[in-house]
Amino acid sequence: MNDPIALAEGLRNSGRADDAVEILRRAIGAEPQRAELWNHLGLALRHACAPAEAMDAFREAARLDPQGRWTATNLGFGNLRDPIDPAAAFAPLGRRGDVPEISLGIFCDRFPHTYGFLLSQYSNLLRHFGDARAYSFGRRVMEPFAPAQFAEALAQYRGLAPEQAGQVVQLRPEVVSPTLTRLHAVGGFRRPRLAYTQFAMNADLFLPLWEELGIPFAFTLNPGGGFRLDNAYSDDRLARVFASPWFRHVIVTYSRTRNYVCRRFGLPEDKVTLIQGTIVVQSLLQAHARPKRRYPADKDSLDICFAGLRYSPTGADKGYDRFIAAARLLAARFPKLAVHVVGNFDADTMDVGDLTGRITFHGQRDQRWMAGFFADMDAIVSPNVSDFLAIGAFDGFPVTTCIEAGMCGVAVFATDPLELNEALTADAEVVIIDAEPSRIADSLGAYLANPERLYTLAAAGQRRFHAHWGEAAQMPPRIALLSRLLSAE
Repeated sequence: MNDPIALAEGLRNSGRADDAVEILRRAIGAEPQRAELWNHLGLALRHACAPAEAMDAFREAARLDPQGRWTATNLGFGNLRDPIDPAAAFAPLGRRGDVPEISLGIFCDRFPHTYGFLLSQYSNLLRHFGDARAYSFGRRVMEPFAPAQFAEALAQYRGLAPEQAGQVVQLRPEVVSPTLTRLHAVGGFRRPRLAYTQFAMNADLFLPLWEELGIPFAFTLNPGGGFRLDNAYSDDRLARVFASPWFRHVIVTYSRTRNYVCRRFGLPEDKVTLIQGTIVVQSLLQAHARPKRRYPADKDSLDICFAGLRYSPTGADKGYDRFIAAARLLAARFPKLAVHVVGNFDADTMDVGDLTGRITFHGQRDQRWMAGFFADMDAIVSPNVSDFLAIGAFDGFPVTTCIEAGMCGVAVFATDPLELNEALTADAEVVIIDAEPSRIADSLGAYLANPERLYTLAAAGQRRFHAHWGEAAQMPPRIALLSRLLSAE
């Protein structure tokens, strides 16, 4: 018999949330005491745009499994996302009408975990707006919430940005009852004149807080992070964000996103700003870079790498399976090839036994380590695809790790399934690859067979990556926009 959870998850991700609900309700009829079924029913109902019913399912899951970390996470954060009593949920942070104490409040679920796109932008904003605070849960990717995750993240962040670490404040949810999660700011909450976040999922999560306290907000709508094209659940949650009387502005990073939100939600042009690209830790990479080593003059191996965070069991959303398949083909052609994987992957993620001795797993690493690592890499491969995690889900082009690698002089080979590229010259500064493994191997193999051609591509890309995605290009327009919004409040 098919696993109803796996079947329902597949249906939910393919945009058939109602069918997923039906499958799970039938399974619960047979096993009503199985908490995991109720938890997944909550997820399916949420994606079916039935938040009240979703919360009822999460509450039943928590009743059946009070020690379950995922059930506790979904219940606790669900009560914050769709609170029954917002005044009680956010009372520890103040009330509407309180006088603002600071200019900018940054709100996030992950920070200060050192994901490059968050690290660079938020650190720059904290530095520029000296009284600003970043309020965050410090959650880790692919794991249920635990308060200790924040302390671990802050310790790492303090090593990278000691001057800004004191501006980061932990948010801690307290599940008071099945219907109430009370939110606390450890060390106190200083009310901002303007709230700011990145990603649709964060705007959705913090919207009830901002509305209850009456805090105007702006956000950046990046690819991923809960934003999906032509997806009913994503559209439903974004619609309530854009309809809020406290919404002030949205930054988008692609023309496709701008066109979508203006068409789908009827946003006026003066509420939307297009700033192409994202922000990476350019200064940190430069500070920790090592001299580039080239084959065969400086080293004996041709080194290719894959780097990213896994959001699915095998990392197929990021193209890890296709990278491994291509690496197998290339290893047979190039005896000197060495394969490297950075991120939450290991030898058990998928079978790589035939690459034993040729593949190295480096785990999750911060940008200081990555800067040195990239000095030895010849190419980074990013064969990610759209619509894998869910219909409408997509990544930006190129992904952040490719931008960081390109800045460090690594040749970038990446898919662009939605044709988002507006900044790089194909085959001169980047190679846009097909997602099929044999074609990946052919494209990359043509450059590995001619290292000078590979290094010429890398050098041209490096110049362009710094010019387009560097902090000097990316931060000023964001700071100017937030400053203008602040002056209007």
